[in-house]
Amino acid sequence: MAQLTPSGLVKILGLVTAIMVIPMMGGALAGLVLDAALRTSPWLVLAGLAAGTLFAAIGIWLLIREGVRRGYTGGGPSDKA
Repeated sequence: MAQLTPSGLVKILGLVTAIMVIPMMGGALAGLVLDAALRTSPWLVLAGLAAGTLFAAIGIWLLIREGVRRGYTGGGPSDKA
C-alpha cells in the first residue's frame, strides 16, 4: 500500500474541496442568472444546484477510483496476494 505524505494529504483535501465547491456554486450561480432572466425563481437555482451536486459526486467518485488504482487503500486492484 502506498503511503501518503502530509503534503499529499493537503493536496487531496484541496482537490476534494475544489471538486465539491466549484460545480455546486457554478450550478447555483447559473440557476440564479437564468431565474432572473426567465423569472422562474427558485426552480432553476434548485435545478442548477442539483446538477452541480451530481457533477461533484461523479468527480469525487473518479478521485476515489484513481486513489484505489494507485494503491492508497487496502482493497484495490493493486493488491497482489
